[in-house]
Amino acid sequence: MKNWKSILYTIGGGCLAALAVFLMFSSAKADEKRMCEGVIVRIKDEDKQLLVKQADVLQWATREGTFPLKGMPLSRIKLKTVEQRVESSGIIKECQAYVNLNGYIILDVEVYKPMARILGNARFPDRYMDETGHFFPVSKNYTPTVLLLSGPYFEQIKGLKSEENKDLLELIQTVANDEFWSAQITRMHVDKHKEIQLEPLLGEHLIEFGKPQKIRTKLEKLMVFYTKILPQDAWSKFTEVSVKYDGQIVCR
Repeated sequence: MKNWKSILYTIGGGCLAALAVFLMFSSAKADEKRMCEGVIVRIKDEDKQLLVKQADVLQWATREGTFPLKGMPLSRIKLKTVEQRVESSGIIKECQAYVNLNGYIILDVEVYKPMARILGNARFPDRYMDETGHFFPVSKNYTPTVLLLSGPYFEQIKGLKSEENKDLLELIQTVANDEFWSAQITRMHVDKHKEIQLEPLLGEHLIEFGKPQKIRTKLEKLMVFYTKILPQDAWSKFTEVSVKYDGQIVCR
């Protein structure tokens, strides 16, 4: 009896395996004939970002319309290639492409979020920087109000993700994420030696910050200037404030 049961199990298992192979083969043959019904773009947090529109993603995915996807056999469309086209725009952090049951290609995309804008010149275009220090192109659709970065130092680098630039990235993050400093500091100029000058929104003075070291201590000294010194004098009295040196605030 046990032998018969074993034989039946073996036969049943073989039938199921054969059925699975048949279904896979049939599905593959069916996919060869299926056409792409269209493209659906889904942008993560679309209501919170204005840099990229769905039309932009479609343009990148289809190579400005020269490689239309709708109406093409799905078997001829390489989804990985479509993802790479969208991500090559530089402004898209991630793109995932897949086909749904109705024959539509779904593009799930995530856009880089700008923390600061790097001001360019005749040789270098403006760029944005996200919270990780990644540089990416500006958008033709929208210009967000973010911290401005300038200076020759940014002409020498392609991002701030390296250990060497960890200190500068920390300073930018600290200013951009703080309610007071993000409102008061509008521009950060960095020379080729990584010496920093800050430009405030209010007042005629510039702030000599020095290198991005002892960041918290320097910002605390600068806060003393704004809360203790300035209230006693006219805003226009000083043209330069320095917190570069240890243990002192120098006002000129």
